[in-house]
Amino acid sequence: MLLSNDKILNIYRRMGFFTCSSVFLLFFFGGLVRATGSGMGCPDWPKCFGLWAPPTCECKLPGNYQQIFLQKRLQKVERFAKVLTALGMEESAGKLRSDRSIQEPEAFHPVKAWIEYINRLFGVLSGLFAVVYFGMAIMFRGRIDSGKGWGLVGLFLLLLNGWLGSLVVATNLLPGVVTLHFLLSFLCLFAYMVSLHKAGSFRFEGLSVLSGKQWFYLWLSVFFVVIIGAWSREQVDSLRMADKLYVDGDVTGFLGWGMLDVFAMDGLFALHRYMPFVVLGWMIWLMRKQGSVVGPLKQSWRNPLMAIAMLCALQIALGVVHIWFVVPAWAQVAHVVVGSALITYIFAVYLASGVKQSQIA
Repeated sequence: MLLSNDKILNIYRRMGFFTCSSVFLLFFFGGLVRATGSGMGCPDWPKCFGLWAPPTCECKLPGNYQQIFLQKRLQKVERFAKVLTALGMEESAGKLRSDRSIQEPEAFHPVKAWIEYINRLFGVLSGLFAVVYFGMAIMFRGRIDSGKGWGLVGLFLLLLNGWLGSLVVATNLLPGVVTLHFLLSFLCLFAYMVSLHKAGSFRFEGLSVLSGKQWFYLWLSVFFVVIIGAWSREQVDSLRMADKLYVDGDVTGFLGWGMLDVFAMDGLFALHRYMPFVVLGWMIWLMRKQGSVVGPLKQSWRNPLMAIAMLCALQIALGVVHIWFVVPAWAQVAHVVVGSALITYIFAVYLASGVKQSQIA
């Protein structure tokens, strides 16, 4: 019995939702990996200490396991350095080769190994969803508006980001590579959201307060702020290693006590720090303007302006915690998730604002 077009479309939308959700979950697990310092929990890729599942104790590894995986990592780093050299980035290649942290062996830590391993499992799950989603787009072409071109872009970016993830491991969280890894994750998610929207999945009310272009510029601005936030996070790591943080006590635990030296950060961090206040103020002003036009806002919690304002306010609060307590682990994860939710939500609103698909291609 052949499925109707409506049934096929519903199944396709559901698979698209699963694909987008699995990619979004990677922001949570990626933030957890970064916050707990588990990025090198598995020194090799795609396996973990040469196994398809991490061992439960060091006793199950060979006595010289640290040197074994160190040599494998150095070989991968050398190949990457040669690529940088071929691209004319000799200075970056030289810094990579001389980075002492890369030349240090990684000791086995069961908790960090499993955190990194679970992150990889969700990456594989995202890949499986992406393959099925693209396969459905090909299989049912002509019967539904599948947006298979965007599905292919998303699949390509997902695979590319998986490869880049292996470089993140090999280069011991090399500055710049981590931010690029974060950026590609967003681009992958956005590609799938466009594909899903072509099937008619995103609907919001009260969007006429801004034009399609204004929603786009809002998304672009917040997207930029989120990405420079990832770069600022790398600066914090560098400052901590250089012992240039103003702290009182231990800041390596779940909740460190001290205060981040914001004056040691660059101008991009200042933009990342204050831009959410601008967006929050703009959303409040727009809500007041909207209320004066249509009367008292009813069910304002369903209003996109209110949702964006609440996410901005929460993100500002988490930013204050970062500064006061020098980026505690729990706040790192929450900051990444809320920031990702904010930019994802704004992009969905933008897609639903009536902009033609040809204008975002």
